[in-house]
Amino acid sequence: MAYEQSRTQPLEAVSFVQIASTLGVVPGALHYHIGTKDDLTTAILNRFYKELLAQLDGISVALDWKDRLRQFARTLMACERDHRGAAEHIQTKSKYRLFQKVAAGETDYGAAYLDWAFRLFRDAGFDAKQAALFYHVLALHCLAAANSTNARLEPAEHEAFLIGRASGFAQGSMPGLDFALPAFANIRTEDAFEFGLEALLDRFAAHRSSEQ
Repeated sequence: MAYEQSRTQPLEAVSFVQIASTLGVVPGALHYHIGTKDDLTTAILNRFYKELLAQLDGISVALDWKDRLRQFARTLMACERDHRGAAEHIQTKSKYRLFQKVAAGETDYGAAYLDWAFRLFRDAGFDAKQAALFYHVLALHCLAAANSTNARLEPAEHEAFLIGRASGFAQGSMPGLDFALPAFANIRTEDAFEFGLEALLDRFAAHRSSEQ
C-alpha cells in the first residue's frame, strides 16, 4: 500500500498514520512490523529498484552498445516518471538514493541496479572513469525529464500562459521572445528527453571511438 501511495506523492507524505488509517489499524502496529520512517522509505526504494531492474533485464543483449544504452535510458526515465515518490527522493535526498538498508540475507536492489548499470557501460567498451561519468550524466538526464513530467514543468503544459505573458510586451522590445517564445511554448518533455539522449549518445560514441 505504501509503495502504491508513493507512486503519486512524495515519500515524506507517506506516513504510518496515513497507512494505518487506510488499513483500519493503529500506527503502532505498523511501527512494530516495519520499524522507523527510514525503514519504510528504504523499503519503498528497494522495491522501486527491484522493479526497475526487472525491466532492465529485459533489454536484449543482441542489440549494439548504443541501442542498449538508449533502451536503458528510456526504461530508467519511464520508471522514474511512473513513480513520483522515488524520483523526487532520488533527486533531492542523499540518504537511500542508491544503497538501501536491508536485513541479512535480503537483496539490496539499489546496489544491484548500480552494478547492472556499470556493467552495461563496461560491456559497451568504456573504461571505469568513462563508465562512472557517462552513467552519472545519463542518469541525471533521465531524472530531470521524469521529474519535469511529474511536476508539469514542460513548456507545452503552459503554452497559453507563456504566449499570453510574452504578448504583453511591446513588439520589438524583447526580440528574443518574439523570435523563439512561440516555438519554446510548444516543447514537450518527451521530445526534449529524446533530443538530449541522442546528443549524449553521440558524445559517448566520440569518446569511445577516440579511445579505440
